[in-house]
Amino acid sequence: MSSRVLESMTREDLIRYIEILSKNFLTIDGYWFLGVEERFGIESAIDIDRSAWEQYAVSEAKRIKELLGITEGTLADLERALQLLCFSPSSGVRTELLDGRLIMTVTKCRPQRARTRDGRGEFACKTVGFAHLSTFAKMINPKFETRCIFAPPDPHPEGIWCSWEFSIKKDE
Repeated sequence: MSSRVLESMTREDLIRYIEILSKNFLTIDGYWFLGVEERFGIESAIDIDRSAWEQYAVSEAKRIKELLGITEGTLADLERALQLLCFSPSSGVRTELLDGRLIMTVTKCRPQRARTRDGRGEFACKTVGFAHLSTFAKMINPKFETRCIFAPPDPHPEGIWCSWEFSIKKDE
């Protein structure tokens, strides 16, 4: 797709295209994960996935930080940046600022939905999510701390796959 095509698209079509790119990103990640899982087992797949997402978070955060012109790295900046994560447009990502904390929830986890639909069951993605999100947040501001409220293999409410809390480390 040339930039001419993008420039000729309506705002609505551009938004739909971004959602397609997000789905495509998760699709190739899912196929890659399944290939590693089938060849080396689930534990190896999770370990390799964790490392890949942690490394990817550095590039992703740098690009989003530059795009948004983030200099301070406030919780509000992080909230904006999280909305632009590669998976956010297709994953029902919700964010809420509460009393000096930022809560992010994922309501439509495409990889988990695909696994459960295909009879593979949920996979324990907590370490992968933590590696990605904590690295991403620290790239926005090194003082950010990340805490997983819940993520598979943890029990989770119907309609919410995972929930994360971000805060700024207090100076000691």
